[in-house]
Amino acid sequence: MLIASYAVYPTANWLASLREQRFDFITPWDGLIPLVPEFIFVYFSFFPFLVLPYWLVQQPAISLLGKRQVAGTLICGLVFVLFPANLAFDRVIPEVEPYRSIFSAMFFVDKPHNLLPSLHIVYTALTGLAICQAQWPKGRVWLCAAIALWSVAICASTMLVHQHHILDVVTALLLVAVLYGVIRPAPAELKHPA
Repeated sequence: MLIASYAVYPTANWLASLREQRFDFITPWDGLIPLVPEFIFVYFSFFPFLVLPYWLVQQPAISLLGKRQVAGTLICGLVFVLFPANLAFDRVIPEVEPYRSIFSAMFFVDKPHNLLPSLHIVYTALTGLAICQAQWPKGRVWLCAAIALWSVAICASTMLVHQHHILDVVTALLLVAVLYGVIRPAPAELKHPA
């Protein structure tokens, strides 16, 4: 997944930045979303969140997660290139540190065109679901609740730091549903008596 992500995302971002025609995937409700700089830490907590399956998801479920993540990356990359988007929010750099430095660095690295569907949300939702599917049967309800809350917080953070819009989140969740429907577990091998 990391190889696909680091190959596809920057390439799609660069190609999208070259396009003259861009699209507005904006709803009337996006203008009501405030900038909450403190949520940048939740936004970046996405990176440690993605490594949790190494400890919490076993084979073959972790391979299935990887296949869904790679497919999601390729689909999002294609959409980013075909439909580069405009960010509805002004890219405001907060005056207060450490937010000033963090937002400045983020804006320098990331062009605001790879928006819909949000790959941040695709990875978060796929990872959270895989963890909960692995841990729920073990009776770890508290862990699943914590993962669900963390996932929702990451999803909210993408909008509260003005990196994504509502439709970016909605289309990402729809893509996750499609990936779950299309990329399914292989039928269990028949066990023959010895």
